[in-house]
Amino acid sequence: MHRHMWSWALRSSATLSAKILLIAVLAAVVVPACGCIEQPFLLPFTDLSFAFNLPESTTPETISIAGPAMFAEESLFEQIPGKRGHHAATITAFPDGELLAAWYSYPGDDELVGSAIYMTRRLAGSNTWQTPHLHIDRDVGDGNPVLYSEGNAVWFFQAVVPFGWSTAHIEMQRSADRGNTWTSPVEIAGPLGANTRFAPLRLQDGSLILPAYDDLLQRSLFFSSRDGEGWTLLSVVATGGDHHPIQPSITALDDGRLLAVMRNTGREWLWVMASDDGGQHWSEPIDGGFANPASPAALQRLVSGDLVMVYNDSPRKRRPLSIAVSRDEGRTWPFRRVLADGKDAYSYPSIVQSADGLIHVVYSLSRRRIQHITLNEAWIVLGDSGGSP
Repeated sequence: MHRHMWSWALRSSATLSAKILLIAVLAAVVVPACGCIEQPFLLPFTDLSFAFNLPESTTPETISIAGPAMFAEESLFEQIPGKRGHHAATITAFPDGELLAAWYSYPGDDELVGSAIYMTRRLAGSNTWQTPHLHIDRDVGDGNPVLYSEGNAVWFFQAVVPFGWSTAHIEMQRSADRGNTWTSPVEIAGPLGANTRFAPLRLQDGSLILPAYDDLLQRSLFFSSRDGEGWTLLSVVATGGDHHPIQPSITALDDGRLLAVMRNTGREWLWVMASDDGGQHWSEPIDGGFANPASPAALQRLVSGDLVMVYNDSPRKRRPLSIAVSRDEGRTWPFRRVLADGKDAYSYPSIVQSADGLIHVVYSLSRRRIQHITLNEAWIVLGDSGGSP
């Protein structure tokens, strides 16, 4: 099925009223003939060829992988007084193995009423997560936290939501001491509806690129920073029809190109695209061939050079939660295992690899708890011989 798509960059307004006016202008230029929105400042997709999730397998007859296989799972906490729902966890690792995780929790049926962001850490050498502590709680909704660290420095991004997700904007805090103290929140200028899900990536030129998305117009956003303090909107990716790409997760390939996988609002499958200029322009998004029930997938490059992705392997339901490994830059994904399955929903995964090579995955368990899985690549690649969850 052919889909008409555009990628474009847009300067955001500094005031809320100007943003609302801009949205009204965009909404007024619908072209009935194609059912799509004509977008100003049009930037053509790059003519970039890349291979992703091809049907042939490159699985070697003899697999060389570090072992033995390892898998363990635990909850980050049993309960938080006054909070019933818990969602959208994020995790980062420090050089000595200490872990820091965050998520948002809420008391009732509405995920944005009374929502607040909590954090917990697991010290190096410990097997126990500390009692969660409140990080931020404002009169508006606090959601979708994102943690990213380099050394002892930590970046924290989140969505601030006054009147529903479509009115969100992104704010950032920084810490120089592993998240023990934080700077005051600062807004990142962007379109109305700007939201976060996955951590930024340090590029070869030293800049950071933050994948984000727009909950109002259902687009993927990419912000860039040279110093980690000031951020500018670098590019926007939008599609036509009923399948929109949001919540991008990105990684870098051997040759410096960027690879992005995106949640598909229309369900059924994941979007995928690539960039060869640091995210300024992107190839036309295509069906990545992975099932997707309108749920984000987390993509990460391991120290081994292999790619790992955690996703819901279903076109309609957020179960099972699976993990896949590619050893050829995303061309094929022959190693796939189920992380969690049953009658619950297992969603919104985040990944980080610690210095000891272990892979850490956090995810929402039917929004009742936040789960933490620790595993290694051997467990994924060795299949049944590596044990089961």
